[in-house]
Amino acid sequence: MSSKKDYKTRKFSTTRKILSDYYHVAANMHRIQGLLEMDITKAEKRIAELKEKENYQVSHTGWVAACIAKAVSEDKRFNSFRKGKSKIIVFDNVDISMMIEIKTKEGKRVPFNYVIRKAEQKSVKEITDGIRAIQKKKIEESEQLTRDSSSFTSLYMLAPKFIRRFVIKKLLSNPFYIKKTIGTVGMTSLGEYVKELSGYAIPFGDKTLNVALGGMKEVVQIVDGKTKNTKILYITFKVNHNIVDGAPMARFITRVGELLKNAHGLDDINKI
Repeated sequence: MSSKKDYKTRKFSTTRKILSDYYHVAANMHRIQGLLEMDITKAEKRIAELKEKENYQVSHTGWVAACIAKAVSEDKRFNSFRKGKSKIIVFDNVDISMMIEIKTKEGKRVPFNYVIRKAEQKSVKEITDGIRAIQKKKIEESEQLTRDSSSFTSLYMLAPKFIRRFVIKKLLSNPFYIKKTIGTVGMTSLGEYVKELSGYAIPFGDKTLNVALGGMKEVVQIVDGKTKNTKILYITFKVNHNIVDGAPMARFITRVGELLKNAHGLDDINKI
């Protein structure tokens, strides 16, 4: 038998260890989810016009974030968190957290948590510009999660796994810590990376509301006996069932669908 290795060994980084603990805790929370196909035909046309006539590329994720922020600002149940046994903390500002792939200073691509603060007060352009600025950012890999706190990481990794996960569970039960570090609403998008595919993405439910954008697809619909080409966005909503019931969730999703269909915020982008 040949002694030559036919594999490579790669380090399971500290960042990945912390994330695996985090995902273990998040995966065990009580959540309900809805998988929807939403009409973005009008928005796609407007985004194409802005690119062609004004040389401005709107971030699809940023635009959807603006729509989500608008709907959440109208129903703050989706911007609230349970604290202890008998309290719910309802936040005024909608802080949307999203993972953006950026490069480290060594050229490695890593996910980076970016929080759009007070998203309900920002225009689509302001949100887009913020995302573009982060995409150009270069970081040390150690900054991916803890930013500039290497001492926390070192101490955390010394603890046994059950203690690490207990710590994360306690942190995720503190609404003020959640808002400060990872915002009040979670968003993730696979659409940028699956342009030739269509389908859903399923997010982790670490917040009261998590939204995942899947692929986009053009479909043919029959409306009043006539065929119509429609651009569809596949979108998943995951909601904390301990705080929000099914009926309010359905009304919220309907409102988001209205905002997307009517291209909310895209007519207000100033010319460059």
